[in-house]
Amino acid sequence: MDLNKIRGLVKAGVTVSELSNQLGAEFHQATVSQLYQWWRSNRLVVERTWGGILDEPELVGYTDSSCLLPDDRIQLQTQIAVETLKIATWNVNSIRIRLPLILSWLSEQQPDIVCLQETKVEDHQFPEQELREAGYNAVFSGQKSYNGVAILSRFPLKEVQHGFQDGWDSENKRLLMASHEGIHIVNVYVPQGQTEDSPKFEYKLQFLQKLLSELSSRFTAADPVIVLGDINIAPEARDVVSAEAMQNKVSFHPREHRFIEQLREWGLQDAYRRFHQEGGKYSWWDFRTRGFERNEGMRIDHIWVTESLAELCEACDIDFDNRSQPKPSDHAPVICRVKNDIR
Repeated sequence: MDLNKIRGLVKAGVTVSELSNQLGAEFHQATVSQLYQWWRSNRLVVERTWGGILDEPELVGYTDSSCLLPDDRIQLQTQIAVETLKIATWNVNSIRIRLPLILSWLSEQQPDIVCLQETKVEDHQFPEQELREAGYNAVFSGQKSYNGVAILSRFPLKEVQHGFQDGWDSENKRLLMASHEGIHIVNVYVPQGQTEDSPKFEYKLQFLQKLLSELSSRFTAADPVIVLGDINIAPEARDVVSAEAMQNKVSFHPREHRFIEQLREWGLQDAYRRFHQEGGKYSWWDFRTRGFERNEGMRIDHIWVTESLAELCEACDIDFDNRSQPKPSDHAPVICRVKNDIR
């Protein structure tokens, strides 16, 4: 299937029958599936006159029972006007293993922008085609078996930056930035750190300071910035099962909490805590201890926003249902809804 050819024809506007005639033998089930993916993700405008019965065309939205008709005029939109952006973060713990769940989740939730971590795949094996067919552009930075970050978007992304601007830690794919309509998106996968006396913990602390320096050099607190990802830090006692048991443990260490304080001092706010004050709500659960079934986890996946975005946030939730699906990641997605009103 020549996707660029199909995209070019549909962007110009064409009836389904005209598209079939122009593509000839190339118009087959894969083409039809692509049209439905665009329609489902609100990228395809469908106008229907019911074979000329209606003087003015009827705009037809997608439903589960929708069907394209030969006389329908279809046009692919390069920009989608939305009142509210649905932005999510999700550590998928291997995008290839989790791909069926990811595609199902994208179809169900219809997020506008998704930041993925721990994709664990080299760039040439990233499932770009499958995600494109689901209605998402993708930028990604990966490596074999470890780390890896990606941003999926229903819109074109600009100002894409892979890693730190000075090239630090370039061998580890943990940071990816982009922008959409003035919103600066920072997708980050912070190292776990292992134990307090491990060199990996010192690496984590160094990474956190580099991240803070990167934010300070690239943006100001007055900019619309959203930092999201697997931060690998539970900020407060209510974000772990037992603060006493976690005392001085990695992911709940005073030196990590100092970084959280610095984020707040710089101008970022925890979007989840704007809407939820209760404890006992987590985003990660250990497979080995059946943590999800026991509700023993940590809230380590975060969405942090500057004040201009915080004022536009309408909701921020953890998708617990996703974690209960077959073959899940050990992390649940976190989803934020933001009014699309950046000035």
